[in-house]
Amino acid sequence: MRKIVTLVILSAFILIGCGEKKKNDSATAGPIKVEAKKMGSLKIAFYNQDTLKSQFKFYSEQDAAMQKKQLAFQRAVERMTKEYQDFIASYDGQAKQGLLSQIQIQGIQQKAAEKEQRIMKYQQENGERLEKETFDRLEVIGKKLEAYSRQFCEENKIDILLTHAKGGQLAFITPSMDVTDNFIQFLNDHEDEIAKDMGKNN
Repeated sequence: MRKIVTLVILSAFILIGCGEKKKNDSATAGPIKVEAKKMGSLKIAFYNQDTLKSQFKFYSEQDAAMQKKQLAFQRAVERMTKEYQDFIASYDGQAKQGLLSQIQIQGIQQKAAEKEQRIMKYQQENGERLEKETFDRLEVIGKKLEAYSRQFCEENKIDILLTHAKGGQLAFITPSMDVTDNFIQFLNDHEDEIAKDMGKNN
């Protein structure tokens, strides 16, 4: 099973528009001068995606909960696998020495096959369930993030809110446009509302 990636859904929100863009007469305005977070009449800001993932409390809690379930799943598979291997090893020596009858060997092989099938079934059913639960959580968090991004923009009169992350499409943004701390604080202040809307399934 591929490793569950807790930060996948946030990368979908590369560009969030908030409110209507004001018209800018480029024919008469001349060179655009950037001051603070404004570009002409257009107010642009960005937040750091990696910082948000670690400091947005509700997201961190959800991510930790899924990592805990993933670890429990992996340990269960390891335990079942070890039991299977120990079962095979316990009869391997006797079989090599010819101490087991053909009927006994067939019985052991059948039990080994059953144990192996149980492991495969557990991995498939529980792995798929865990993956789906993770995807569903991240999808809901992503929708909530989009909604609260819009609210944050409306309250702060931001026209465009960008996300910035290592390896992303935005190579550089002037630090004067960075609203990461403000946005994270805004989300944390609304944590109870976000949790109430989607529920905490830790």
